[in-house]
Amino acid sequence: MEALLAGLPGPLRLPFAVVLWSVSGGPRPHANDRVRAQVGNDTWGRALLDLGLGFQEQFAGRPTASEESFARALRGFRTTGDRWGMANCLDPLGMFADSRGEHRRALELLDEGLSYIRELAAPEETSDLLRTRATVLLHQGELAAAKEHFGQALTLARTVGLADKVAGALRGLGDAARLAGDTGHARVHYESALESCAANWFSVGETVRILIGLGRSAAAEGRLDEARDYARQATDLAVESPGVLELAESAEALAALVGSPERAAVLLGAAVGLRGAAPLGDPEAVRIERDIREKLPPEAYEKAFGQGRALGAAALTDGSHHRQEPR
Repeated sequence: MEALLAGLPGPLRLPFAVVLWSVSGGPRPHANDRVRAQVGNDTWGRALLDLGLGFQEQFAGRPTASEESFARALRGFRTTGDRWGMANCLDPLGMFADSRGEHRRALELLDEGLSYIRELAAPEETSDLLRTRATVLLHQGELAAAKEHFGQALTLARTVGLADKVAGALRGLGDAARLAGDTGHARVHYESALESCAANWFSVGETVRILIGLGRSAAAEGRLDEARDYARQATDLAVESPGVLELAESAEALAALVGSPERAAVLLGAAVGLRGAAPLGDPEAVRIERDIREKLPPEAYEKAFGQGRALGAAALTDGSHHRQEPR
């Protein structure tokens, strides 16, 4: 697919071919200029390019630029009336609102997206939006509603045979069970999710989050060595991922488990530096930060946090991994 598109010089007569290209191989920032020329002045094609740029910026830990790209894409898709495009923008825009703690706004955006995608009877995208909506509900502490949403997302993902979407819904059910104190059922869901992950670039982030969930379940049961092992596995895998969000989540998971408060603060700083913002809408991340702050004088915490933010990915590695930071 890449070789085929690379050989087309002018504006594409069927710009939706770019969707097939991106899905088949993942993000390719080096090809942005060529794709921009290929979509030309086509409004839908430009919106599609902005949608892709939004994900690229998100993977690189640039949330402001990412959200702006998704907002531009949404305007373009609104102009053309493309419900699929609008829904695919509203999903990440809802996630950004949730990350700031704007849970009500997040649900409004996601519900708008669901209204469009249900008109299309598109099970994959419906599953995606339900899973994101469930995550917002988890952050609000509405565990029963979140569990119901994850269950619906799982059924839809299984209907269309999407292994990674199945894994994501199972992982969500694991999170809901763990937060409800049922670590036994949480482990069952996480292990089932791990078995469902496909061997492709989509699966890396999901596998990292499953390992983090298994680690947090082990920690809740007092098995700290096992929890640290899962966190290290998540970090090792995240180092090889195409983006930085997985590394940020791994850093937060490690921060809750290391013995040194200074080291924990460094890891939290690295997480914020990688992600580009603090996850204010995630109660678990907020709790981890609060617990670490309580163990250090304010000056010591800020110093260690600043060191971690400057180090980024290097704060997680021991020299055996090498990763170029996004500019």
